[in-house]
Amino acid sequence: MNLLGNGKSILNYFELKKISIQSSLISLDGPYLIQRNFWSQQILKASDLFEVNLFKKSKTLFSFRESVVIRAKTKQGLVIDSKVLKGEFSSFKNLQEIEREIGRLDFKIRQKSFDLDYYEIIHTHPTGCYIERDGEHEVISLGGLSKSDYEVAEFLERKHSAIFKLKAICPGGITYCSI
Repeated sequence: MNLLGNGKSILNYFELKKISIQSSLISLDGPYLIQRNFWSQQILKASDLFEVNLFKKSKTLFSFRESVVIRAKTKQGLVIDSKVLKGEFSSFKNLQEIEREIGRLDFKIRQKSFDLDYYEIIHTHPTGCYIERDGEHEVISLGGLSKSDYEVAEFLERKHSAIFKLKAICPGGITYCSI
C-alpha cells in the first residue's frame, strides 16, 4: 500500500485502520486498534475534540512543545481537569508541577466528598504514525506511549496510592491509551 509521494507520510486513524488488516504490528479489536510491544499493550483510537484541541495548543509556527493535562475521574462520575502544563511531563521540573496539580485535584475531590476512581495523564507527542519509503520497501513507524511514560505513571501510582492511566495524543488525530 503506497501512501507516500516522497519522504514521510503521517497517517491518520482511518489509514492506520486499513493498514491493520495487512500488518501484525497493530490489530483491529472492535472500534479500536491494539498495539503490542515489549512493555505494554496500547489502545489506539481517533482523538476526541478535547484531545485535538490540546494537540493544537502544542504547536507553534516553528516548534512543538508538549502539553500535559491531569484529569481526575471520580467514582461518582465527576471529571476535573488540571490547567494545561507545558514541556515534557517526564522531566523533573514538570514532574513537580504534575504533583502540585494532583494535590489541587485531590483537594477539590475531597472538598466535594467524592471518591477518586483514577487519574489520567493526557499529553501530546510530536511524533505520530507514519510510513517511510526505504528503498523498495515501505516501513511503518508507530508512535505512542513510551517506556518512560509508563515509568512516570508507575512512580506516581506508588507515591500517591492511586491508579494513573496514560494517553498520548499524536499527529493524524490518533490517541494512544494505556490498558
